[in-house]
Amino acid sequence: MVFIYSVIILIISRIVTTFIPHLGTFGDIIDGMGIASVVILPITAYFLIMAVSFFSGLLYNRITSRLCGIKLRLDNNEITEIPVKAFSLIIASIETIWLFIVGLFLAAAIIPFTNIIIMLINFVASAIERSIDISGSTLLIGTALGTNGATLALILIIGLPLVTFAYGLVSNGLFAIFYNYIATKFIKMQLDIEVISGNLHEIKSLPVVAAAAPLSGAVFGAFGVIMGLITLLSLAVTGNPSVGNIINDITIIVLNGLSYFLGYFLIFALIAVIYNFLAPRIGGIMLKFE
Repeated sequence: MVFIYSVIILIISRIVTTFIPHLGTFGDIIDGMGIASVVILPITAYFLIMAVSFFSGLLYNRITSRLCGIKLRLDNNEITEIPVKAFSLIIASIETIWLFIVGLFLAAAIIPFTNIIIMLINFVASAIERSIDISGSTLLIGTALGTNGATLALILIIGLPLVTFAYGLVSNGLFAIFYNYIATKFIKMQLDIEVISGNLHEIKSLPVVAAAAPLSGAVFGAFGVIMGLITLLSLAVTGNPSVGNIINDITIIVLNGLSYFLGYFLIFALIAVIYNFLAPRIGGIMLKFE
């Protein structure tokens, strides 16, 4: 996916430099950035995704060793049920830990800048203070900046993970509910699983349609409908005159559902195709069933 985006960036950069030939050196820079993105973005994304996936797997193993694992109900390699509580709790916990780590890094990056700004303000104020007495107001500005920096750090380290956990519980719970009560009524997600030894299994391949359709059609299609309803509500709150027309309202809901369905179907289908290509060559995902 990132490679596709980088190719799009390259094409756009070429179009810009072709149709606007007077850019000069700036055009060469745009060209260079477009060409570099084809190499740099996929490689960077590969290592980032690999690191995130590896660490997420470690988090899952640590969490499940203390709480419980996600007990999927299988029937001939078809996932017939996803446990709502365990699924939402474990996935939300992993997301929260990630956001806590990100919040720490962001706070560590922001706090020094606020301190630098305070130092600059104090330096400028001390230079002006000789002629105008503004020391009190300067102190207030510096204190306010320091307080705001500390508050922002607390929001990033504590507030953001808490919000993420609450959102993760709801969204992942809805994901499991939509799959259990909607997707399984039409088509169940299939995994080509092979026993390796004992309770150790390997996902040999992912049937493209059977893997992508249940998630994109039922689950994310339902999310799209919900987003359509939220869009209608926001338009109604802002007093948009288009709200209230039944045809327009239904169109918004249907288009949201279809866009989510088509978008996520393509994403999951592409993931399945790539997995099926790589799994025989480097090995598939190993699962331990109990």
